[in-house]
Formats: sequence, structure tokens, C-alpha cells
Amino acid sequence: MRRRNFARRKKQSVVSIILDLILILGIGYAVIQSNLNINGTANMGNPRWNIHWENVQVKEGSVSASTPTINSAQTTVTYSVVLNIPGDYYEFTVDAVNSGTIDGMIDSITSKLNGVTITNLPNYLEYKVSYEDGATLAVNQLLAANSTETYKVRIKYRDDIELNQIPATNQSLPFQFTVKYKQADENATNINRLYNVIKTAASQGTYARKYTGDHHDSFTEEPSKDIYYWYGINDTGGAAILDKNNVIFAGFCWQMIRTTDTGGVKLIYNGLPNSGQCNNSGTAQQIGTSTFNTNYNSPAYVGYMYNPSTLITYKENSAATSGSLFGTGVTYNGGNYTLTNTSTTYDETHHYTCNNTTGICGTVRYYYYYNYYTEISNGRTIDQCLTDMLSADNVNQTNSTIKTNVDNWYANNMVSYTSKLEDTIFCNDRGIRDLGGWNPNGGSKASYLLFKHGSANSDLSCTNITDQFSLTNTKAKLTYPVGLLTSPETNLLSNSNAIKTEQVYWLISPSSFYNDNALERSVKTTGIVTNYIINSTYGVRPAISLKPGTLYTSGDGSKNNPYIVE
Repeated sequence: MRRRNFARRKKQSVVSIILDLILILGIGYAVIQSNLNINGTANMGNPRWNIHWENVQVKEGSVSASTPTINSAQTTVTYSVVLNIPGDYYEFTVDAVNSGTIDGMIDSITSKLNGVTITNLPNYLEYKVSYEDGATLAVNQLLAANSTETYKVRIKYRDDIELNQIPATNQSLPFQFTVKYKQADENATNINRLYNVIKTAASQGTYARKYTGDHHDSFTEEPSKDIYYWYGINDTGGAAILDKNNVIFAGFCWQMIRTTDTGGVKLIYNGLPNSGQCNNSGTAQQIGTSTFNTNYNSPAYVGYMYNPSTLITYKENSAATSGSLFGTGVTYNGGNYTLTNTSTTYDETHHYTCNNTTGICGTVRYYYYYNYYTEISNGRTIDQCLTDMLSADNVNQTNSTIKTNVDNWYANNMVSYTSKLEDTIFCNDRGIRDLGGWNPNGGSKASYLLFKHGSANSDLSCTNITDQFSLTNTKAKLTYPVGLLTSPETNLLSNSNAIKTEQVYWLISPSSFYNDNALERSVKTTGIVTNYIINSTYGVRPAISLKPGTLYTSGDGSKNNPYIVE
């Protein structure tokens, strides 16, 4: 796993580039690049400034025009249109893309006609550049690193003018719309970044803290930001968080949990707004109920996805036939297992048995907890079975029941907002903390299989690639950028008041395999994180992560006045 320790550097000057646009829109870019050398050999970082135009698309219009084109430097969009009568119009969109590593911020916006700054358009003409949803461009608006904003350009003869008000002779009207970006100041108080809400609370020492452990939030990107999380030191603090972390986005209420190491903000579903407020409780805070998995009698079923072709399942709770031999291991030849280092006693090192006195069989039993056993065939060992079920490259073949339900909800409600979300990791950590009786070399028959998050911890690392569910990970590939919170994320909040809904709801973290039951971490009605058998039916609260640089337009985070993200 990559260590997340990167040096941040102070810039000597503000980056400021004018994106000239001929009749249109202009963007420019510059590259800032420098190396910090340690003993002449270590290069620490490589910050890039790169804001440019991409993806011009004609949307509609009553007239034809030349197809808008982007120059080779990707700084200028050019087009030509002829308007003839009242109501004629033309419209296209273009993406302002920040593919660099430095956040950009609009420093100035100017419009010119015939090279002169426009104060008033001719009374017969409308010319507007806005965001795709019609929102107005404004100074200090952010274009975060690795993000895209879509601009809409519209030119029109007004509907309410008379034909004789339009010039009788052909006129050429060269428009120029220029957006000037500069490097964003991370500490600027006039930028309503959602990320800064938690960061500021942490700096004030109120109800948030900075995370200092290992972390892993992106499958493809190196971290560029510190992680901050809400923290309730006592019941009062836990309750206070619930009046500071409310967000309305995509028509739903959400609660901020933490930031990500790429600068995003992780949210958990919190119901539907009621008159612009987020005062939901109980079942209103979840999208419905589900089992985590319908089946439960194999360790494989703790997976957000799993491979049904490789799993082994609990078979029975019964002792081996009296006098049967037990082995510390097996060999396999000619379709038969042969026990090794045999004994007539089942103990910490003798878990395999053929349930006979010869020690030879086609299918071998493995006792993992008292008289609970599974059966293994085709030459596999218990070690190989655990690898196949929990960490093999092909382990993620079939959706869990809860993943299917989360994906279906997203497909019906959130697809149009995907561009606003970052591709973050949802960690279904199947790392094993204690093999218990699943360890053939010394596993007590009185102990059970315990996963990494089977008890309280706040470790945000995610070591195994097959547990790092994201859109870009081919070995743990999500359909949509949505998942569930992990047990460590809820533990970071440190107080049950901050996470309870008075309903039980599922987390994505495996807990254990006990007796014949797979267990997953979940939040009790009291807000305590605990374990439940995965075929139980409990609440589902999807989690998403807003892109770095996401702004809010209003609100203070309280239940009655949530932050509004458009």
C-alpha cells in the first residue's frame, strides 16, 4: 500500500491565466512545476496548473452556425452564427476542465463587443454565458483540481422586439468572453467549500479533528489533502454534531461524516427534506431495509461482492465418528486426500479428518469451531479456500443483496448527479485479524474467525486491492459511485448520538464468522456499533463522496438550515 506522506509547498506567486475567447469564451493554462530536492535525489511532488476547454456540444437553436471549435492550445472556443429575425437563437455547452493538481478560482469575468468592454448590449440582443443549469458565473467560484464545470453559451435576438429594431444591413459583432482563473487560496473565508466546514471546526478545536493515521481514499489518485472528521467527545458533543453536519444535495438530506484525502466530503443518506429542513428520524433516515446477504453460512458472504464458485459453507455441527483420525494437514493424489501427522484427538493443530480410521478420503472435513465443520474437495486446503473466498483476484463476481439494493436506488434517483461525485473507495475490508480455528497450524477450536474491523477501531487504511470498491478498480469495480459507511468511519465520530437513528442499519465492514453465521458490522438503535448476522433485515443508508472543491450556496449546517449544494 502507498504511504500517504506528501510535502505541501508554498507558491511564490499567484497563478493567473486569461482564457481568451473569440466571440466566445477563452481559457488558458500555464504549468507550474518545481522540484524540492532532498540530498539531491528526492523529488517531492509535481504541482500542475492546467485549466482548459474540452467537449463542445451544440445543444439547440433555431438557426445553424459553424460548429464551435477549440484551438490546439485548448484556450479558445470559436464559432460564427447568423441571426435573422426576432427569436432566432443558438446555444452550445463547453467544459472548463481543471486537470491539474491546483485548485483554480475565478478571478475576473469580462465581456467585450468589438474589443470594448460591454456595459449594455444592443437592445435587440441577448448574450449570456452561464453554468449548464443556468447559474451565474461569479468571481471567487471554484474550479477544483481534477474537476469539470460545464458552461452554457447562448446568443439570441430577443422575442419582444420589432423587426425594424434590428439593423437593416448585415453586421459583424465580434464578442469576446474572458474568464480569468487564479490559484485558489485554501484559507480564503469567502469561498464556501464544504471541505472547509469540517476543517475550520477542527482548527477551532470544537467538534472536529484531524485524522493522523494511514488512509486510502482513491484507487487512482495520490492524496493531496488532510482528512478532517466530526468528533463528539461526549453526549453533548455527539448531539451538537447533528446540528452542524446537515446537507441537502440532489434533492435528499445527507450528513457529513468526514473529508477524504483527495479533498472530497463523505456523506451518509439522511432522508428527504421537509420544507427545506432535515429533521428526519428513524426509518425516514434510510432508503429502506435489506439483508446484507440472503445467504449467511460461509465467510464469503461478508463480501460486498463475492465469488459463488469458490466458497465453502458450514456443513454440520456434529462430532467425528469415534476413533477417527485427525491430521495437521493433507496431501492430495489421484482424487484422494491423505491426512498428515495424524492423531485420534481433535485439538489446536489437528483440524482435518476423513471421519474414518484410514485417514484417506475424496472429500475431507475441516473442523473450525468445536464440532462445526466444512467440507473441502478437489485438492484444496483450508488456506486456499480462505484466499479464494476473501482476497483472490476474482473474488468479486456477484453482488451482495445490499449492493444490489443500493445500486438500484442510485440508478433510480442519483444518476444525473454522478458528475458531482468523486470516485472514492468504499472499503469492504476482509483482512483477517484472527484466524481462530481456521488456522490449521494452531487455531483453538474455541475461537472463531475475526475480521480486521470485527472490534472497534478507527483505521481508514484499506490494504487489499480486492476490498477497494471504486469505479476504476477492475478487481473491485462499482457500477455507481455509492456504497456504505465503514465501521472505522463511524468509530471516528466517537459518540453514539452522532450516528444513531433509533433503527439498526448496515455498515460495509465484515465482522466475523461465528458458528455457522457470517456477521457484518452495523449500528444499533442506540448508536453503538455492533455485529449482526448478515441475513437479518435492517436499514440501508447509502454513502457518497462529493467532489473536491464542492461549494455550498447557503445554510449553516443545522437541521433547520442545512448547507445547500447545487
